[in-house]
Amino acid sequence: MTAGGWAMFLCSWAFIIGLAAFSMNRVLRLRQRDMERIHPLLDIDTQDTEESRTAP
Repeated sequence: MTAGGWAMFLCSWAFIIGLAAFSMNRVLRLRQRDMERIHPLLDIDTQDTEESRTAP
């Protein structure tokens, strides 16, 4: 592999690992009041099933 190939390879991995570290740091440092707004995926009611709809 050429020097340009290695540079692109290393820059790409540095970006990926840096973005993952930034995201993990941001999630792990959330305050308690900010965590109240985050809900698990299964807790979100999309109202697309019969059991989630209310009868008129």
